[in-house]
Amino acid sequence: MNATTRELLVRERLLRSLDDESVGITLLQAPSGYGKTTLMRMWVDAGRHTGRLLWVTFGTSTTSRNSVWEQIARAALREGLVTSLQFDDLMNLINSDDFEKRDLMAAMRGEVPFTIVLDGYERLGELAPVIDQDLLRGVENVPGMRVIIAARGRTALDHLRLQLRGQVKVITNIDLEFTQAEVTEFFRLVVGDAQVATPREVYEATGGYAIAVRAAVLELSRSGPRAAHWRENALNTTNLSGQLPSKELAHFARITSVVPYFDASLARMLVPQLDPDAAISVLEADGFGRHITFTRTGGAFQYVTALREALHEELRTESPTEYKRAASIASAWLVANGDPEGALELALEVDDYELASRICSRLLLSVVEAYTTDRYEVRLQHLSNDVLVAYPILAFALGLARLANPVLRNAAKPLLQIAAGMRVPTDLPTERRGEHLCFKVFALRTLGRYRESAELAREALEVTKQQGPAGSSTLPPVFTRGVALSLFLVGDVKGAHDAVADTFGVPQSQSSRNLSFSDAAGYKAIDGDMPTSEAVLAQIDEGSWKTTSERGHLGTLGHIARSYVLLERGEWAQARSTLENVERHSVTSDLWPYLQEPVMLARLAQGEALAEARRVEEMLDGPLAASGAGESLGLFRVKAFLVVLWLAAGRPARARKLLEGYAADDLRTLPARALLALVDGDTDQSMRLVSRSLDFVTTPRMRTAVHALGAAGALRSGDREVALSMIGLASGLSRQYGLISPLLLLPDRDRRALAELSRESGGPDDVAMFDSLDVVTTIREVSLMPQFTERERVVVHALARHTSPARIAEELFVSPNTVKTQLRSAYKKLGVHSRPEALRRAESLGLLRDRSDD
Repeated sequence: MNATTRELLVRERLLRSLDDESVGITLLQAPSGYGKTTLMRMWVDAGRHTGRLLWVTFGTSTTSRNSVWEQIARAALREGLVTSLQFDDLMNLINSDDFEKRDLMAAMRGEVPFTIVLDGYERLGELAPVIDQDLLRGVENVPGMRVIIAARGRTALDHLRLQLRGQVKVITNIDLEFTQAEVTEFFRLVVGDAQVATPREVYEATGGYAIAVRAAVLELSRSGPRAAHWRENALNTTNLSGQLPSKELAHFARITSVVPYFDASLARMLVPQLDPDAAISVLEADGFGRHITFTRTGGAFQYVTALREALHEELRTESPTEYKRAASIASAWLVANGDPEGALELALEVDDYELASRICSRLLLSVVEAYTTDRYEVRLQHLSNDVLVAYPILAFALGLARLANPVLRNAAKPLLQIAAGMRVPTDLPTERRGEHLCFKVFALRTLGRYRESAELAREALEVTKQQGPAGSSTLPPVFTRGVALSLFLVGDVKGAHDAVADTFGVPQSQSSRNLSFSDAAGYKAIDGDMPTSEAVLAQIDEGSWKTTSERGHLGTLGHIARSYVLLERGEWAQARSTLENVERHSVTSDLWPYLQEPVMLARLAQGEALAEARRVEEMLDGPLAASGAGESLGLFRVKAFLVVLWLAAGRPARARKLLEGYAADDLRTLPARALLALVDGDTDQSMRLVSRSLDFVTTPRMRTAVHALGAAGALRSGDREVALSMIGLASGLSRQYGLISPLLLLPDRDRRALAELSRESGGPDDVAMFDSLDVVTTIREVSLMPQFTERERVVVHALARHTSPARIAEELFVSPNTVKTQLRSAYKKLGVHSRPEALRRAESLGLLRDRSDD
């Protein structure tokens, strides 16, 4: 440990190159060992950068665009460029589904300039072109932003076009090589006078290669026989640890190389027999690394990249037991110091699955991307089934990753089943027990086990409320919103809304509050309470909406609420367009059914019932994810609306077929059955079903629809008083809750008749309710459809294939006269006089499609 302190050579010509602020991006591009990191450290330590400094060194754990910007965001937090709440917003933006569409840099704008230093850029691999474009866009749009990059390999930033435009300055290995004059100056600084070699010989032997120059000079500075072998040792760059001044220091360096950077506290845990401050001082003085900004209050030491990689490989291969011990200690330290990604990679590398599980729990709590992308699939895919069963949190994280990837989705189910079956010990601390219960809640819901998920959600809320102030849950908002969703999906709208309301009393970023407002507004809109929904939407701070933009996945419930707002104003096209781009993010989510409802109603109002029914049915028959495949309440609601669409399209048989899958006494089906009976002309049955429905339905939206159906049935039966009474009940709900879309469920004739009755004998609210709905047509009635005999139906089908009665007769094995008679009858019922007219009318009524539809 008694090494002489030495200064590194100040290479002013290169420092001046980094000083150049006329370009936004400076790229140091050279193989390992050319001193890129050392040069950047010297420039930073000299205070030559402008404004705040964000230094990020990429490791192998950087596997996605999101993780790149997460590291930059953490550096911004450390340096005070953003506050903790702004950091939360920034992280949510980075992990949002529509991150690709946003100008991220705009979120990092501040009052002071800042410089981003990115070391190890080559580790980005295939990500580099995407990050290249992000950085170019950033320096162009954000005043006072500079980027300095160190990379071993090529990147799109070194394109000559960018250099000629003055957007990027490239410093290559040729620039970074020591000149003969610099070798001479460095030689005299470190060695002084030597009898063994001259500066010129060092320059010729090394070619100016920085790491070799340093090794040669250090060897020559030592007395004894080693100095005579300076040339051999200097060029043996794979034995970098041999350049260290002593065996003790070499051991210290090998152990501490287990992480990309470390501070004295970690070094003391890893190598307790050495004074870490003294060891780090010698390592820094000899040029083996530099201090870096690590936290707002302290720093850490980072080895030269080439040296660290050599030391790390030596430790891993030559001392596996020692490596495992060091890695486990270092993983815990990384977690405590805000680098869970690096910690997870290290813990998995040494099979410390207990620690890896704890790290995954933290990531699942804070990284939204863990739920929406396959980000962690690569890191966890190698784990055996035995390990996954023993550590179900790891199975859960891997299952989520595979669920997010359409190619791997089928492999997600067994992993989520492991998570759903995990045992949650009652002696866990309340916070951790609540988190584990929430993981099970999500797994069960994703598997389509909605009832179990909701029951466990209530348990999670109860467990955490025992510790919370005034009986409120202590779950983090992201988990509380997930628990609320499980309650909502089984019809517990009040429980869902109350759970989300709990999050408003928890300290959180404005963007997180926006998500809670978004969810609450969605629940109320689906329920039919539009005034409350709109009031909650008004609480969203659009200026802080950084978790998701206008089209993001996380705000799905908010988008649904906005669509309903437009729907209840009769703005059908706008209601549809609000959800058009959201759907592609959410087709396989639990909320997929609820995204369909406003669109189905809007297209019904626009006279597109047949096309919409076909679209939805095709999607129901398609490859929905596991989360959408179970018979959730939402999926049932879609099928109930599909009954309405098929009726509106004149396909009562298709509507009946949907209801055949449910028991006749299934209370959920009563409103749809009441409508079908009304369309069939069975008024008495419709009224009986309406009466039973009113004992079952509770939401403003459904009660308004059922009252309207009851009014229609009563009027058909000639009971004007009952009809007026039920119109009044419907209009009262309509006025109170701002609803008009439930009237779309009425057949045309009934809506017109009820509107006329209201104008004759009803109140102003009754009249206003019907006047507010402006539609051309919705539901056609079976009683108004042509009533064909079976033979007439067969002949009409054959008419589409043949132009003459003779050919039809030949196909059907009957006489041409019989066919003519049947055609005359069919024409009369269709109200037409020619074959072309008959075909057009039959097609519009759906009579020419598959006969199983009829």
